Amino acid sequence: MFSYQNLVIELHPEVYDPAEDSFLLLESLCIKPGDTILELGAGCGLIALACALKGSEVLCTDINPFAVQLTRRNIERNRPYLIGAVEIRKGDLFSVLKKHELFDVIICNPPYLPTKTTEKTGGWFDVATDGGRDGLNVTKRFLEGVVAHLLPGGAAYFIFSSLSNRYTLERYLKKQRLFSSIVASRLFEGEQLDVYRVSPTA
Repeated sequence: MFSYQNLVIELHPEVYDPAEDSFLLLESLCIKPGDTILELGAGCGLIALACALKGSEVLCTDINPFAVQLTRRNIERNRPYLIGAVEIRKGDLFSVLKKHELFDVIICNPPYLPTKTTEKTGGWFDVATDGGRDGLNVTKRFLEGVVAHLLPGGAAYFIFSSLSNRYTLERYLKKQRLFSSIVASRLFEGEQLDVYRVSPTA
């Protein structure tokens, strides 16, 4: 268990613990009461709950069944403090959404570590950290689905690591016709983490 603002968050060994990247992303979000939020890869539910604490209506997803169960428990534990609401669905990225479900803000802390096949253990922790050979496998799939689920004027936020290839990312953003800006950066043990904000219009 740990505390964040008014929240009490339970953790689980099969679920990615909130770390420097989680808090950097959380602190960089520009959200308002009443905003509709989608978080992909909720983990323990910290970011989703922090958004609901501010009055946002949040839908979050995770492919890890342990994360879904954990987030459900954390929603119940913190329900008395939430101004907004949180719903969790089990599934891979946008796969659990209906076409008409659109959001003001979409959030993702994707697996971003460049990973060789020989480095994989096959557990749920791999799913949370394995970004494929270039570190961008999940990030690319996230960016492909953003435009279809953003409301007009909406924006998406995600974490990028300097261990991945920035040139490849920038090229992919251009391919998807997404405007991007880096809204926060922090150096951790020789690795730079950036929070990108992207939208279909500048």
